[in-house]
Amino acid sequence: MSDPSAVPSMSAPLARFAGSRALVTGAASGIGAATARRLAAEGARVACLDLDLDGARATVATIVDAGGSAVAIECNLLDRPAVAPAVDRAAEQLGGLDVVCNIAGLGGFELDEAMTMEKWDHTIGVNLTGTWLVCQAALPHLLATGGAIVNTTSTAATNATPYASAYAASKGGVIGLTRSMAVTHAAAGLRVNCVAPGPTDTPIAETFMPPEGADVGLVTSLILPFGGLGRPEDLAAVFAFLASADAAHVNGHVLKVDGGQRA
Repeated sequence: MSDPSAVPSMSAPLARFAGSRALVTGAASGIGAATARRLAAEGARVACLDLDLDGARATVATIVDAGGSAVAIECNLLDRPAVAPAVDRAAEQLGGLDVVCNIAGLGGFELDEAMTMEKWDHTIGVNLTGTWLVCQAALPHLLATGGAIVNTTSTAATNATPYASAYAASKGGVIGLTRSMAVTHAAAGLRVNCVAPGPTDTPIAETFMPPEGADVGLVTSLILPFGGLGRPEDLAAVFAFLASADAAHVNGHVLKVDGGQRA
């Protein structure tokens, strides 16, 4: 019989990213901030990218105060020429890249007949094109290290969601992007997966309010079976898993984290 004292505590801190360099977009708040903190707590040096530089700096401060290492970098994913320099700057400051977590995003409910091209382009530009630009810029760094990319899709892309055409289309594109990159670069040792969060308690959740004229019943049907929202920390644990060696044989996968909402 094994010695119970030899079994590590489930609450013991992990160190799966000791010596690793990680870039996290959307790191100023919500899931991005929680993921940056989680990776740092497990030993990674983290570059926190966000349009909100003050928010990114606040995330860095919490990491440093906890004994970790992180830098804040301003990056507007809609400013296409600025994305690659921001990623290169992150790699330069960290000494390379092993992990990229694309978490920056936006969304909201909208009637199709009220959707403007400006809103459509904005949503696609941040959620899909922005994710692709970060992946593209990070590729040379990650291929050199055999790293991992974890993108962010949504249950809106994996299951029918009302009043979310632009958001669902952008997140569905992330799934296609993830799977294509996964098979393209598998032989080089790069893994690419994505997380599909359900309703989560983050600032973006406040933008998903029923638009005027919507069938409120359709929207309330999206609530978790047992009520409540997921926590950013719940998602951060999944991002960390997919980015780690514990998921070494997981590639091109979409992992839903929704508390059974779409079971």
